[in-house]
Amino acid sequence: MRLYDTLARKKREFSPLRGRQVRMYTCGPSVYAYSHIGNFRTYLFEDVLVRYLRYKGHKVKRVMNITDVEDKAVRAARKEGRTPAQSQAPKIRDFFSTWDDLGMLRPTIVAKASAHVPQMISLIRKMCTRGYCIPDNDGLYFNVRKFRGYGALRRLRSPRYFGKAREDDYSKEGLWDFRLWKKWAPSDGGVKWASPFGAGRPGWHIECSAISMHYLGSPFDIHTGGSDNIFPHHDNEIAQSIAATGKMPANFWLHARHLTVRKKKMSKRTGNVLYAHELMEQGIKPMCLRYYLISERYRSRLDFTMGKMKSALREMGRIRQILKALEEHSRKKGNGKMHPSLAKLLASGFEAAMDDDLHTRLAFRRTFRLLRRAERLLRGGKLSPADARGIIRAIRRIDSVLGVLGQRQINEACIS
Repeated sequence: MRLYDTLARKKREFSPLRGRQVRMYTCGPSVYAYSHIGNFRTYLFEDVLVRYLRYKGHKVKRVMNITDVEDKAVRAARKEGRTPAQSQAPKIRDFFSTWDDLGMLRPTIVAKASAHVPQMISLIRKMCTRGYCIPDNDGLYFNVRKFRGYGALRRLRSPRYFGKAREDDYSKEGLWDFRLWKKWAPSDGGVKWASPFGAGRPGWHIECSAISMHYLGSPFDIHTGGSDNIFPHHDNEIAQSIAATGKMPANFWLHARHLTVRKKKMSKRTGNVLYAHELMEQGIKPMCLRYYLISERYRSRLDFTMGKMKSALREMGRIRQILKALEEHSRKKGNGKMHPSLAKLLASGFEAAMDDDLHTRLAFRRTFRLLRRAERLLRGGKLSPADARGIIRAIRRIDSVLGVLGQRQINEACIS
């Protein structure tokens, strides 16, 4: 199994650091706003990764954070006239409701940032002991000029120093001293914790370093996220973790490409968003939306339009009709062996595609080709009930990874 490591800029053979257990960290949602289908494309890629690792015989311990302490969360709550917890509760419920609708496996551990501030304070103290902290009037910053090799994940084109980043988001690529701890200000309301650095709250980037290290140790196997996390967030994670421990936090860095809408990035900031519930209200079934969002390999561009999605779902509808016919044929009496060409494709096609950096598009294409071949044999009277049973068993195993061809799904239309 080969996975594309963003840091190495190439596919590398994957092997867990500890026996058969894979320790994996996922950058979870920022719950200042509701999550859109672009966010869920990344979570679905991670779900397929977890499922395929299990398919290959690995045990997976997956940790996902929830960002409930950051500048945007505080501003959103203030705008709504509520506490951050009150503002975020419906967004978190909606997130996991959509998560379950899309058939994703829950992470082993879901960790709110607000519940892990002591771990963040401890990690900051280690960095300060090693001389990486810069005190300022509004908080504590990480000294990027002291950290050699900063920006390696992004491979910064212009490593120019721009001073302190006062906000969580950067205006341009470059060397920015990023905030580790923000001193309390009246605009923060009741969002504050006591610390050796004064009352305040952690910066955005420190939470993932502290939470991943707390639950998974260092280094762990795989760190995942969207491509927008590469810089500055993941580069800052690398800097923080190495500054505190001397170790690279993760062995592999995997990033999903953005979902676009008419070739423009789907983004909460620009308002160019589409939510899963909006599509479901238009009659799109959750498992069919799941299929569309994983129908392209996670590192490939997927551009969303209703026309493109409905075209893909019509193909899925035809495949489900074939599966339904095979299910009915498999219930008949009869012996025999699976057709040799089908057996060969089942044994090698799907796994070879998935072993190549989770090439889901190729995996679907090969699986659908197999099913169309089976349909032709069925129509020609050359497919025995035993053949059909063998194919259905193989499809069930394949679907333990893809999650769109199950018994329940084949009996419902993708578009009502």
